[in-house]
Amino acid sequence: MSAHAIPDTPEIRARMDAAQAEGMAALGLHGSEVQAWEDGYRAAEAADSTFEWWYFDCQFDDGSTLVVTFSNKPHTDPGGPITPTVLVIRQLADGTRTHVEPSFPAESFAAETTRCDVRIGANTVTGDLDTYRLHVDVEGLTADVTIHRAAPSWRPGAGITFFDAAKTHYLAWVVPVPYGTVEATITQSGKTVTLTGTAYHDHNWGNHLMGSFLDHWFWGRAHLGEYTLVYVQMTTKGLFGLGQIQIPTFYLARGNEVLTDDLLPLRLITSGEVPGPGHQTYPTRLEWTWEREGDRIAFTVTQPRLIEALDMRPRRSPLSAVLHAGEHPEYYDFTADAELDIRLGNLVDRVTGRTLYEKMMFR
Repeated sequence: MSAHAIPDTPEIRARMDAAQAEGMAALGLHGSEVQAWEDGYRAAEAADSTFEWWYFDCQFDDGSTLVVTFSNKPHTDPGGPITPTVLVIRQLADGTRTHVEPSFPAESFAAETTRCDVRIGANTVTGDLDTYRLHVDVEGLTADVTIHRAAPSWRPGAGITFFDAAKTHYLAWVVPVPYGTVEATITQSGKTVTLTGTAYHDHNWGNHLMGSFLDHWFWGRAHLGEYTLVYVQMTTKGLFGLGQIQIPTFYLARGNEVLTDDLLPLRLITSGEVPGPGHQTYPTRLEWTWEREGDRIAFTVTQPRLIEALDMRPRRSPLSAVLHAGEHPEYYDFTADAELDIRLGNLVDRVTGRTLYEKMMFR
């Protein structure tokens, strides 16, 4: 089944602008500038029906990486009890990996609503958009991490997408650090290293099983030369009787200036499909294009190298397994070569580098 892209017409833009204005008003947002409280605990008043996570991704100069995610509960069980986890993925330059995700008692979780200030047991993160400090202590790995923002914080419009006509089922998103610098001290297996590099941080929350309304998504980020990109395409399973719909999101900044976050002109063409781990496939070439009124941005992704493949089937009760029979979500994470070609007004530039991106599949 083919998916329909959201058309870029004056009528659609007017409807989307109205929806975003309504969403901003409902969420207490004021304009496009992200405020520190937006990285606070957004599900605090609806924790019994909402999942939430704070994600941090560090790429170090020695070729190693560190991913840390603080979660109040699994996204596969938004209506379940608070079950805090700290996901830590540490990969060394030689490919050696550590992947742990310990769970903690509900009472060990605490989070503030005025800013990012989350505690899960001995693990903490605090931040004010400009600077974030993480302390991680899980299963023999400790890390102290400081991130400094180097590109403007951002959310796409109101940062919330509704997936039902009644506007009760949603997925929300804010990107406090699209790109930043990082310093970290990490101790593992008795060895301590001090590292520098780059970082990314985003924050997600929602109140419905994502696999009930999403078929798959591509999500990625890159910093090429002086440019920072965040690019997304979500494909739905079928909404409002319209079949599958492709929902794009796009952010392009140069230094501290956002060049565009207009999502409607973004289109994706994939090719070179190959089998992946499990039962899924992935493309070996992604061509993202953004065109509007004579301006054009082309972002081409090639030579993907699979970093991680995860079977995302949740551990459920026998009854729940029956209700969700046939679902087999899988997650692929890649690093790849990237080329960015910009023709935006008087700005004409071409840069190359690397990008990180993922394909999340819900069936």
